Amino acid sequence: KHLFYHNGAHVYMNNWQSIDFRESMNALLSKKLLGLTTDYQLPTVIWQDNTVPQTWQGLGDFGKQDELHTFSLGTEEKVIQNQYDQKDFDRYGKTYQIFNTELYQGKANQITIDLPVSQDIHLNGRVELKLRVKSSTNKGLLSAQVLQLGQQKYLQPYPAVQSVRTIDNGRYHMLENLCELPFNPSAQRVITKGYLNLQNRNDLLLVEDITADEWMEVQFELQPTIYKLKEGDTLRLVLYTT
Repeated sequence: KHLFYHNGAHVYMNNWQSIDFRESMNALLSKKLLGLTTDYQLPTVIWQDNTVPQTWQGLGDFGKQDELHTFSLGTEEKVIQNQYDQKDFDRYGKTYQIFNTELYQGKANQITIDLPVSQDIHLNGRVELKLRVKSSTNKGLLSAQVLQLGQQKYLQPYPAVQSVRTIDNGRYHMLENLCELPFNPSAQRVITKGYLNLQNRNDLLLVEDITADEWMEVQFELQPTIYKLKEGDTLRLVLYTT
């Protein structure tokens, strides 16, 4: 088994400049399915390094965190107001990206916690949140995002065209654009996110009552990822209701 882990949105990567994905798959499938004897080798995990442009690294496993890192979120009680005035509700409903941008800037109804990174971290797997929460009603939905904060260059979510219609025999046997994820300045970069329905706080298939204004100890895992952080970087945890 092999995993190609790229940054950005869920898009095709057969026409990226930094990795010959199509020929890698052709060579691998010819070896496995046709029994061809070749010296072609692939690491178990081929992942795109988020700290530099057009760079791929190998890993022996996905989700195997060699060293655990714990961040204290503090003991102060904070409140998320689960209601917007009609003007903001209409703006957010019309364009989701407006909500996202204001969420990252700390302008939405949210809890924002900035965490300094005191040593280099190579995240390979899931971030786990441990929280003490209560809801004012007998229901509750909690969303979380972890960002890298700070104006610098990051890999962007969507590929940009490097050269128009220059790849022969692309999808549907047509000429394709040569693309690559831009490495451009930005104010932040999403690392991972997750969501918890409080009635399923202990198991997805277990429905438990939520008593209004009663504290609960919850923990939930965010989406698995591979990401490098350096000493001196800043993490931002954003908690909000949906």
